Amino acid sequence: MNNIISAQEAISAVQAGKIVLCRYAGNGTLHPDQEFSTLDQVPATVFFAPDYEFCIKRETTTLAEIQFTKPVEPHDLEFGQEIFIVMPTCILRTQYDSEHGDICLSVANGFAQLDEENAKLQLQAFGKTFGNMITDIEVKDGFNDKPKKRAARSKKVEEQKPTVVQSVINSIENSLVAESMIEKAQDTQYRNLLNELIERASLARTVIEANALYKYTAQWTDEQRKPLEDAINAKISKLEKDEFHLDIGKKSEYEIEFADLHAVVMHAETPAEANDVIGKTQHWTEEQRKPLIVEISKKLADLNPPEKSESSLMCRINNCQTLEELDSKVIEVQQCDPVIQDRLMSYVNQRRTEISLAADDRMPWDDE
Repeated sequence: MNNIISAQEAISAVQAGKIVLCRYAGNGTLHPDQEFSTLDQVPATVFFAPDYEFCIKRETTTLAEIQFTKPVEPHDLEFGQEIFIVMPTCILRTQYDSEHGDICLSVANGFAQLDEENAKLQLQAFGKTFGNMITDIEVKDGFNDKPKKRAARSKKVEEQKPTVVQSVINSIENSLVAESMIEKAQDTQYRNLLNELIERASLARTVIEANALYKYTAQWTDEQRKPLEDAINAKISKLEKDEFHLDIGKKSEYEIEFADLHAVVMHAETPAEANDVIGKTQHWTEEQRKPLIVEISKKLADLNPPEKSESSLMCRINNCQTLEELDSKVIEVQQCDPVIQDRLMSYVNQRRTEISLAADDRMPWDDE
C-alpha cells in the first residue's frame, strides 16, 4: 500500500511537511517488521542505517462511509510506475505514462490509486453513493499500448473507432462527470440531514430544544440553512403562542380561585374556618398567597378582638420591662394563629433589643 522511498527522500519529505513512516527491513538474520511506525517511535539514526525503509503516509478520504486513500496526483508519479485505475466495471492495472491521454485524464480526474485495495474501496464508495453494493471486482491489465493516431487521408479523414474500454474511460473520467458524482453524493447527504432536522424541529418541546438544532449546520451555507431556520422559527412562534395562552389561562384560574377563597374568609364565623383556606393554596406562589393572608389576618383580628380589660398582645409585648417578662409573651405568641405569629415575633425581637440597650444605660441615639 505504501511506496518505499530512500532515506534522503524521507528527509526531504519531512522538510516538506509530509508524514513519513519507517520500519525495520531485516538483515537476513532478524525478521523485518510487518507494520510501519511514525518517526517519533524510532531513533533518529534510522536515516543513516542500512536496514530501514521509509514511506510517506498517504492521506485518506471518506465517501458514503467508506474510507480510502486519496487518489494519486500526477506530480506524485514517475514514468512507468504501477497504478490502478478505477473503472465502472473493473480495476485496470497499468503503468503511468504522461504521454498517454487516457491515463493522464484518469489520474488528473482522481480515478487512480497506487494499490489494488484502495482502488476497490474507491469503486465501492462510488457504487454505495448511488445505492449499489459492489462486491466482486475484477482487476484487469490495460493501457499497455499508447493510443494510435488517426491516419489522415487526402479526401476525407476516417475516424478510428474507439475500443469499448476507451469509450467508457472517456465518459466516466470526464472532469464534469466526476464533480457531478461528488456533488450528488453531498446533496443527498445534505437533504437527508435537512429532512431529519426539520422533523426534529416540529417535535421540539421547548425553544432551547429547537434552537439546539443549529449545531448540526456549522458547515452549511446560509442558503442551505434557510429551510431549517424557517422550520425552527415557525416552531418557536407556536411554542411562544401556546405558552402565552397557558399563562393567560393560569392567571384567570388564579383570579377565580382567589375570589372564591376571599369570599370564604369574609364570611368565616370562626378562626378555624378562616384558616382552612390556606390549605387550598398549596399550588400558588408566595406572591399569589400574600393578599389572601392579609385578608385572613384582618378577619382573625375581627373574630378575636382584645378584651376591654386587657391590652392586645402587641401592646403587652411593648410594655414588657424585663427579658423574663418578654419570654413569657413568646409563649403566648406561639399559641396564636400561625398566620400572625411572624408579625408578633418581630415586635418581640424589637422589644428585646430595646430592653437590652436600656440595661446598658444607653439608647442608640445616645451615641450621636
